[in-house]
Amino acid sequence: MTTAATRASFRLHDGLTISYLRWGDDGDPDVLLLHGGGLDATDWQIVAPALAATGRRVTAPDLRGSGESDRDPEARYGVDQADSDVDELVTHLGLDTFDLVGHSLGSVTACVYAARRPERVRRCVMEDGGPADHTRPAALQNATIVFDSMDDAVASLGRVFPRGMPDWVPASRFKELPDGRITWRSDIAGRVRWSAAGGEPLIPGLWPYVEALRVPTLVVRGGEGTLFPRENAERMCELNEHVSLITIEGAGHLVHCEKPAEFTSAVLEFLAA
Repeated sequence: MTTAATRASFRLHDGLTISYLRWGDDGDPDVLLLHGGGLDATDWQIVAPALAATGRRVTAPDLRGSGESDRDPEARYGVDQADSDVDELVTHLGLDTFDLVGHSLGSVTACVYAARRPERVRRCVMEDGGPADHTRPAALQNATIVFDSMDDAVASLGRVFPRGMPDWVPASRFKELPDGRITWRSDIAGRVRWSAAGGEPLIPGLWPYVEALRVPTLVVRGGEGTLFPRENAERMCELNEHVSLITIEGAGHLVHCEKPAEFTSAVLEFLAA
């Protein structure tokens, strides 16, 4: 059983290159992991090997503008574009059916993808992301792009990790510029431009996609999180009998980072049901 990550890439129809990480062996049941906005595939580096160790083939792409994937000169970073890119990745990998797990913006993308293509998604996990009352987070309106030092960059994540930050996070979020300053690994500047021009990170009108889900869907919410309201998660369950909810206490928005063992256990139990 192979649980170490391997990296590969492919070219989208519009010419941009998408990079992705894979864990596990060919022929295993497939799981696709979608990261949150401004993050990348390395964000799954704790969860993915644990999933692969149970006999699953796990793939996590750097969505366009993220990690090692090409930045989009037109800054097309919306959910519809992510949904299209994921579908091209699925075709490239030759997947027929698979389990789909998404976090935050990746969770919204997973919801849209599963609602549009129920024949491909076996089970769907939505981590701390779904219908929201806002569409443009303040972080995209006031983002700092370049930091004087890594300490300054890490300090900027204090709001995201109020209970402490895993030691691998800085290297997965930031990179050093030639002049020694620090910037994001993902195209945060492009996301700021896109949002300012009217881009909707959390896609308006997501509720119809929630209602349209016909695959078993687990919503995993951090008990201390504030970005995805508890009321919205509960309403998802009320609207659709295929949706269930689990809350992991002691975690905020990044449940899989702050409580990886609890998150992985919940996901594995759901996928095995």
